[in-house]
Amino acid sequence: MEMPLDAFLTALYTIVDDWYQAHAPQWLRGKVGRKPLFSDAEVITLSLAQHWCSFRSEREWLRFIRHNYRPLFPRLVSQSEFNVRARNLCWLIERMRHHLLEQLGARRDPFRLVDGTPVHVRHWRRYSRRSLCFPEAALGYCFAKREAFYGYRLVTLCTLEGVPTDWTLIPGNADEREGAEELLEAYRNLTVLGDKGFLDEQRQAFLQQAYGNRLLAPKRANQKGRWSKPLQRCHNRVRQRIEVLYSQAKERFGLEKPGAHTWWGFLARLIAKLTGLTLAAWANLRHGRSPLGLAEFAF
Repeated sequence: MEMPLDAFLTALYTIVDDWYQAHAPQWLRGKVGRKPLFSDAEVITLSLAQHWCSFRSEREWLRFIRHNYRPLFPRLVSQSEFNVRARNLCWLIERMRHHLLEQLGARRDPFRLVDGTPVHVRHWRRYSRRSLCFPEAALGYCFAKREAFYGYRLVTLCTLEGVPTDWTLIPGNADEREGAEELLEAYRNLTVLGDKGFLDEQRQAFLQQAYGNRLLAPKRANQKGRWSKPLQRCHNRVRQRIEVLYSQAKERFGLEKPGAHTWWGFLARLIAKLTGLTLAAWANLRHGRSPLGLAEFAF
């Protein structure tokens, strides 16, 4: 990121507050109670900025803001109050993500990339079958890293440019093709590129017959009808963008290990991370940059 943190926080708050004033009232209609001194827009701003700045601990993040940028947030609340409000507002952050996608026109794109990645909630040696903190979390195996993990698989659809549009969570031991099928039920006449892990002729035929969606995945070495080498190279080059998206989400936003202790805290962090990625793509495209250009990002 090529801008000072105070300028980043100010610009981020301006974007969030403008959206909040224009769109949030329709979602908050009927909400009773006194308006808080520390506004919802400020809570959302700090929730998003925490993951931008790679702070895994919310307590450390708020302490950092309190000691270094208190003039920007003079009415900053305690960590416990902030945590409750951030979890309660996660659905509003998700609404903001959908609004950004509408502005980008990303949902009208007839092409998508699909892939999955592990999201850890606890070290795999410390998981317990009796734990109710994370419903449906399971012990899975990541073939890319050749390691076990306990948590979920995040399956994501993104545009060919690398803008994430849709996501779902499935148990760590589930098949990513199930997540892809769940996501594609909401679309019609899409062409989706996946890796060999999404190869399933029966499921692919069902998706095309029921929804008109074509899920394309290269054949394995021992199968007939393999793609030509030029087509395979083109497919690999395009699919690299979703791998870059995941890589940046892990390195910059800590997607792989959110560090939450409860289900709702985990969900709030995941939504904030994905909204941060979408906001970055939105800002980059407005300035004529690649949506994946986080290294030189600036509002």
